[in-house]
Amino acid sequence: MLDIAVVGSGMSGSAVAAELERAGRDYVMLEAGVDRGRAHTAADPRSADLVDPARDPSFIPFLTRPGTVYGPLSGYRERLGGRSLYWRGICIRVEDQALADWPAEVRHALLGAAGTPGLYDEIEALLREWSDGAPLTRARTATEKEMTGELGRLGYPAVPTPRAVRDLGEGRWDAYSPIAALPASRFLTGHRVSAVRELPGGGFSLALQGGERPALVARRVVLCAGTLGNIALVDGLLHGTANGLAPRRYSIVDHTACGLLAVDPHGTHEAMDSSVHAGFHPSARSNLIVERRREGAGVLLDAWAMGEQPPEAASTVLAGDDMEITLEPAAEAVLSDVREQQRCLMGGLAAGLGLPVWREERYVSYEEAAARAADRPGTAVFYDAAIGELDHECTGLELGGEHVDTRGLLRSSPGVLLAGPCLFPRAGAANPSLTTLALARYVVQRMD
Repeated sequence: MLDIAVVGSGMSGSAVAAELERAGRDYVMLEAGVDRGRAHTAADPRSADLVDPARDPSFIPFLTRPGTVYGPLSGYRERLGGRSLYWRGICIRVEDQALADWPAEVRHALLGAAGTPGLYDEIEALLREWSDGAPLTRARTATEKEMTGELGRLGYPAVPTPRAVRDLGEGRWDAYSPIAALPASRFLTGHRVSAVRELPGGGFSLALQGGERPALVARRVVLCAGTLGNIALVDGLLHGTANGLAPRRYSIVDHTACGLLAVDPHGTHEAMDSSVHAGFHPSARSNLIVERRREGAGVLLDAWAMGEQPPEAASTVLAGDDMEITLEPAAEAVLSDVREQQRCLMGGLAAGLGLPVWREERYVSYEEAAARAADRPGTAVFYDAAIGELDHECTGLELGGEHVDTRGLLRSSPGVLLAGPCLFPRAGAANPSLTTLALARYVVQRMD
């Protein structure tokens, strides 16, 4: 019997595997996709194609029947390393007002106490070491230094965006992924785990699709298949076949964003993107990020407020043979208020920068805004990012909740652990990757 099976090789799965490797534990990591290489997409000449889900051969949508919440371009990157090879390296902690809703034990582990470093500190130190000792908030470009000063004069508490990235030159860069340092002997690719079953004599059977074996048996299982993938596997373990019963319900949240684009046809810019974190804004429940990057012969200013999908406006996952995700009218009303606050925040930024604004009350996609901004140089064109577009789906199996205890163990089957954003009791406005890395260490430390 295998000791530990890790299901999924994305950010949470590879981080769990890295912690197991560091602890000298015996494990195998199962990945449904194939090995397409472990380099970050931004280091690949085909990065523009790979980042676009519609052109990426590794992209798999979440739902067989996409809806208005989590549409056809919401899904996973089914390959070794998963979405850890696509993130932009942004390392922002969940803000205190959201962490206040986390169990005290977990919160204290993340933040530390009485001068003792917490898991956030430990992971940030790991990322600094990977970045050759440079601070995560260092200014990587002259433009970042300029933008930080400019936004500071406008009253924003701006710093270069904390990012775990390395400049590879010629416009290429990579972001930290734990998958890069793991030994290939630990991978089992092309094996989708379709079900987990507890065995009468102890241990678990993992039903596999693809590869050379129909099943694998392990003493312990760590589910790292993403929020929706983990919900599907846990629901199957808890309930087995549906037997005509009504679908079980789980609540998840994502992030929602409003942004602006403005083209400066005469601007000059380094090859590497410049990114500044202009601060967290409580009224909009949002982090404000401002970036400049080369666009054709000019420079594109891209700024966005990324905010929390509040717990009271959570989406409902209907688990079963065909998973569905719905959003109640009351939740839509709450999200409309968040969006309005974000638009006010973006309007204030545009005014401070002296940019005239083009906006509509309807939803405007990034692609439409980019086209309009190109036609209107020097004008700030507003765009939106709806629920399900940011790859930040969280909660559903939160720590200390109905199904998972504060150690990350499934209450009904303590031999099953979970990792990843599905554990977040509340997502807040921060990008989830830094917290995902910290919780991977938290869960492994509490494994027997």
